[in-house]
Amino acid sequence: MRPTRRGVAVLAVAVAALLVSARFGQPGLSAVAGPLLVGVLAAAVQVRWAGAPTVERTHLRRGFPGETKRVALRVDGSGIATVSDTLPDGLDGEATATRSLPATVRYDVTYAARGEHRVGPVEATVTDALGLVRREYTVEETGEVLVYPPVYRLGGPGAFARVFTPESEDRQSFDRLREYVHGDSLRDVHWKSSAKREDLLVKEFADTRSDRGLLVVAEASEGHGDEMAAAAATVAMAALEHGLAVELVVPNAAVSKGYGDTHRTRLLETLARAEAGRAERTADADVAIRADGDGVTVSVDGRTQSFADVTASRDNPIASEVSG
Repeated sequence: MRPTRRGVAVLAVAVAALLVSARFGQPGLSAVAGPLLVGVLAAAVQVRWAGAPTVERTHLRRGFPGETKRVALRVDGSGIATVSDTLPDGLDGEATATRSLPATVRYDVTYAARGEHRVGPVEATVTDALGLVRREYTVEETGEVLVYPPVYRLGGPGAFARVFTPESEDRQSFDRLREYVHGDSLRDVHWKSSAKREDLLVKEFADTRSDRGLLVVAEASEGHGDEMAAAAATVAMAALEHGLAVELVVPNAAVSKGYGDTHRTRLLETLARAEAGRAERTADADVAIRADGDGVTVSVDGRTQSFADVTASRDNPIASEVSG
């Protein structure tokens, strides 16, 4: 417990009044100093009796980088308190507020980076009503939040089937014709119909292998784990959307083949915690992802290309569907 700047100023005035009074025989100054000293003493007693505040925090929901969530801290106690929550690297927000206790402190936190982040402890500075004396406390009220890797939008209609699914003669049956988009194979162009329309039309096929699994293996050199996780999440989420059972292998974990929302959450959780390094089973991968100082590449059926070339935008297509 110690005086605030205001309290130091009040004490300085009181001491100066006492010194002047004693030296020059001015009893009126002693009358000024007395109430000031009593006020500081009363402030110290008030802060001492207030004791340490207690804090209860709300659960911080999971999300993706760029999302903003609301934090609420219920602070019980007495006096005036400046409450400051501790945010780690990867979370941004203005987490300091001054309130008369008891009170609820609310602030917004923006997720800046993927990973498992620890929020807290809470630093609280309690002062008296006049702001003369303060006492600092560290309240060990913490919480954790998992931030998923970003998920990007693949480029163009049917991009997943064209880029990430190895072709075979028995995998498809004709479904319909549609307009040509950049990236379509010229061997799928229906030339007769295109000539009539004076515009390129391509054959679109119905995938008859809805029970097919897709093994995604991702690895990264040191310092490039975030890029690896984002590429793997983008591929895995698109594969689930297209009805494939996804199996995932990263350097420090693996997820067995599965479908559905629960499996999607399990994949995102694993990729949120994924670390850089070498991965096993790269030779067996349907989609192999590599992130290093030269960028991120994806390899499918012997073809390797830049991950940036197969993404249309940085918009997250599943952000509204996934909640913590």
